[in-house]
Amino acid sequence: MALKAGYLMLLCSLAGCTMGPDYREPSLALQDRWQAEKDAGAGLKPITPEKLRNWWKSFGDPQLDRLMELALADNLDLKIALTRIDQARADRRSVRAELFPQIDVSAGGQRHQNLSPIYAKGVRFNLFELGFDAIWELDLFGRLQRRLESASADLEAAKEEHAQALVTLTAELARTYVEYRNLQNQLRITRSNLEAQRHTLKLTDRLFSEGVGTRHDVVRARAQAETTSAQIPALEAEVIATLRQLEVLVGRQPGALDGGLNASAALPVAPAQQLLTSPAETIRWRPDIHVAERRLAAATAMQGAAIAELFPKVSLSAFLGLRNTDIESLFKSAAFSYSTAANLLQPLLNFGRIQAGIDLAEAQQKEAYLAYEKAVLEALRETETSLTRYLKEEVRRQTLARAVADQRESVRLSQLRYQEGVITFLDVLDAQRALYAAEIELARSEADTSTNLIAFYKALGGGANAMSPEIAQETS
Repeated sequence: MALKAGYLMLLCSLAGCTMGPDYREPSLALQDRWQAEKDAGAGLKPITPEKLRNWWKSFGDPQLDRLMELALADNLDLKIALTRIDQARADRRSVRAELFPQIDVSAGGQRHQNLSPIYAKGVRFNLFELGFDAIWELDLFGRLQRRLESASADLEAAKEEHAQALVTLTAELARTYVEYRNLQNQLRITRSNLEAQRHTLKLTDRLFSEGVGTRHDVVRARAQAETTSAQIPALEAEVIATLRQLEVLVGRQPGALDGGLNASAALPVAPAQQLLTSPAETIRWRPDIHVAERRLAAATAMQGAAIAELFPKVSLSAFLGLRNTDIESLFKSAAFSYSTAANLLQPLLNFGRIQAGIDLAEAQQKEAYLAYEKAVLEALRETETSLTRYLKEEVRRQTLARAVADQRESVRLSQLRYQEGVITFLDVLDAQRALYAAEIELARSEADTSTNLIAFYKALGGGANAMSPEIAQETS
């Protein structure tokens, strides 16, 4: 009895033995502040996780908020990411099931002749059986446990990939919406300038008919108006193409958003008083970093599973059921039968297959570690770049706004001076062209400012938790 208890304790102690390195999350030495902070000024403050979760609401645009709700519910990329979570969860259940005994119902019939030397030559008999077969591999060296660790890490990575899909979707939708409003704004500016140019054309034509102006002035005014008019179809085509892209992002067919977004609206602009985070916080919030870290954990666990292949595999098997040489007597009590067995399989000669598996797992772990380091560097680069671009573009936008105000005054004064005969009509056309170019450039800069702000929110991992409670339940 004491001997059996000793064997049992030995098996229990071996069952807790796992091969290979235990995973430890890499430690990162990061700077306390961003390099771009020196251009941020004193107006920027740290952003809170709550504001980062639904960052687009800072734009105060009800249409953008409604599109986000549609996208979070019906975007196909999010649904694909959810199916990958289901796949990873099913794979983990499959790996976990290998830790437990496998029990099958078996039924069969056999015909034997000279089954064993103990039987006389020529003896024939049948064997029928019906019962339960069970087999259980004892995970003495942690091969299955390491595989379960790897599958668990893969499941967590799949959840983080869904969070990254949320980050990408919210940023892409907001960027496309800003571009849509920007194109509408450019179209409005172009049409407004065309109307002004046509008014100038009418004035020039009247002056020419009165003998004050020249035909050359009329031809120049008409050419400028026609050139401006030719830009409208291209802008209209871009507006429609961007609208179709918005429909794809919210999971709708072409034409679904025509009624709600056709009307022009102001370009969404968000105040940027709360933007800054520390590099360490950014790395902690970004799902893509979490994905790389979980992939590293999975690869580390698979190293242990590969090393465990060097050690013996011990399995227990059993049969419980009915056996008889006569099928008519199979269900009688005398046919009751059971058997147990223990098997040990020790690799002996495999021509380097197991060592190759170990080398492969080690190389994959190194690759995962390097991929993690690269993901961290890319995250830092993306954040620094987007912050710098936003801050610089904001300065440029303010300068262009002042330039547009000056150009408008210049056009007004040039028209008055032309009517008084002080300057030529060419000076008026030059002022109008300069105003149109400045207004278009300002519209683009306003869109770039918002787009760069969106890129910075994306770099911070904004929107990673922007999901409904129902979807959050599915991913847990």
